Amino acid sequence: MGMNKALLTIVAFMTYMVMSGLLTQIGVLISPLAGYLEVSITHAASMFSLLTGGTFAGTFIAMLVYGRFPIKRIFQVNYLAFIGLLILMVTINSRLQWVVSFYLFTLGICCGVGLAGGAVLIANLYNEQKRASAFLATDCSFSLAGFVFPSLAVVLLSANQLWTVSYAAVGVLAILILLACFTLKFPDQSTADKQESQSNGSPPKANIWIPRVFIVALALCCYLTTQTTFLIWAPSYLQQALGLDANQAAGAVGNYWGPSIFGLLIVTLLVIKVPTRPLLLTVIAVAIILASLLYATEDPDWFLTITLGLGFMTSCIFKLGISVGSQQIKNAPPILVTFLLCSATVGSTVAPALSALVVANFGVSSAMLMTVIGFVLVAILISTCLLLEQKARSTIEVQRQAL
Repeated sequence: MGMNKALLTIVAFMTYMVMSGLLTQIGVLISPLAGYLEVSITHAASMFSLLTGGTFAGTFIAMLVYGRFPIKRIFQVNYLAFIGLLILMVTINSRLQWVVSFYLFTLGICCGVGLAGGAVLIANLYNEQKRASAFLATDCSFSLAGFVFPSLAVVLLSANQLWTVSYAAVGVLAILILLACFTLKFPDQSTADKQESQSNGSPPKANIWIPRVFIVALALCCYLTTQTTFLIWAPSYLQQALGLDANQAAGAVGNYWGPSIFGLLIVTLLVIKVPTRPLLLTVIAVAIILASLLYATEDPDWFLTITLGLGFMTSCIFKLGISVGSQQIKNAPPILVTFLLCSATVGSTVAPALSALVVANFGVSSAMLMTVIGFVLVAILISTCLLLEQKARSTIEVQRQAL
């Protein structure tokens, strides 16, 4: 691998880390933001839907711009805007809600555009055989940032720094990406993909709009709603219900993301030998058990320990779900995966506002109950999809025998 290609691969990983650096700090920053704006915790949590909504909007913007403009130029504009927003947020100490809302939404858009660009970059750098391993590494980089930046936020908040400084720390990665845009040679379209498209021609379009696809899409949406709800409210739950101080409670976020890196790597090895469908069902069942233990325990140390297991065992649900969903259509077009990803993103977008509404009406412990219910819904939806899949296969087999 050439040096330029290796550095571009690192740039792609950093686009995922920038997104993770902002999103995974939400649970740690809810209380500081509430104090900063002098609003309730639930209101502060709902404001982060602007950040997640911005990332959702960014993915749609990315669909429009990446086919029309060079990746390099898009990155330059996107991360220059991102860095400028962070500088304004830190230097101009505005405590107006509409100003903070603007910052969160526009930062989210930059993250969404940048992450999509990272995916495009990997697709242009690697052929189909090596692409899967590269995308696995993006998951690991996302989890790594999910451990590093919330942990850094705890240190900065302990040093009496404003919550904006912990977000500004993510800007270091954005600066590195921006520098790479002026020093590295970016690809336009991968030679491998050009050759594949020329040799394969235009494959017949498959109809992806079948019930099983919608069921998997809903399951992925429920999963990201559940995961985001847990990560947002676990620190507050530990403080209010189990009596931990803010610094100790914030460790729950790092406890989730740290082990998730190793969980993803192990699952990557397991799927070589173990069928995806039973593995996915097993992991979801474990998630339900662990979430139930989190809801039932009154020991904060035990809660933090279980969170380690939850991160290790369940962070792979998303990728396994995408894999199963993409297999529902034979020779599925790329739009199927895009649809599944967008459907899942809806979950992380609505989770802050939805969970804040529930917590405002039923208390912070309801967020942990939402986590249990969410995993149960995921299990029901995935099981339903697999049953319909089996029924469809049986029908096809009967038809073949009849012929």
